[in-house]
Amino acid sequence: MHYMPDTEDEDSAAETFWPEGYKQVIREDARQVISTKLQGNKRLSRIYQKQYAEKFSSYDQFLDKIADMVVISAENGADDAFDEIMDAFMEEDALPDIRKYTSYFKPEIISKTVRENLRKIIIDEYNEDNVYKYAYMAGYQNDYGEFEKLLNQVAELVILGAMNGADSMLEHIYSSFINLSPLVTARRHPRRLKTW
Repeated sequence: MHYMPDTEDEDSAAETFWPEGYKQVIREDARQVISTKLQGNKRLSRIYQKQYAEKFSSYDQFLDKIADMVVISAENGADDAFDEIMDAFMEEDALPDIRKYTSYFKPEIISKTVRENLRKIIIDEYNEDNVYKYAYMAGYQNDYGEFEKLLNQVAELVILGAMNGADSMLEHIYSSFINLSPLVTARRHPRRLKTW
């Protein structure tokens, strides 16, 4: 039998991940927005009593679960937007179009303040990223003129991804309420690994 050295620690140390400050904004700022709006919704109390009181030990636990689900889906939507941006970089293609929904479910969790906080953290974190700088120099300089304009477009796409992700989860939650079915499962995407 051949001896194979264990390089797991070295391999892990060599892995680098994309900055994720935007997730902290979603987890804190957007979570605060939805928690406040859910607390003020009296209809949810009736839904909890009728459908979910046996599954959740308290109404607050039920509201926390809903808030967590929406926040996780907003994070995943932002991750998906970053993946689409990277795909465009790799294919040397234009950035994806802004695909805003015609209307969004209530409550809106990506408020104006949350959007601005997301924009700021995305621009701050990706302003120093070599991959984004290279993509700008190699293929987007003529389209955007300034690097910050490219980063603003990236931020807009990621914010929209978060909004669309949250809205998709709200659609699933409301469908569960209407169909008298259990809440869907919400799972976070794994951290985004830099592969180049």
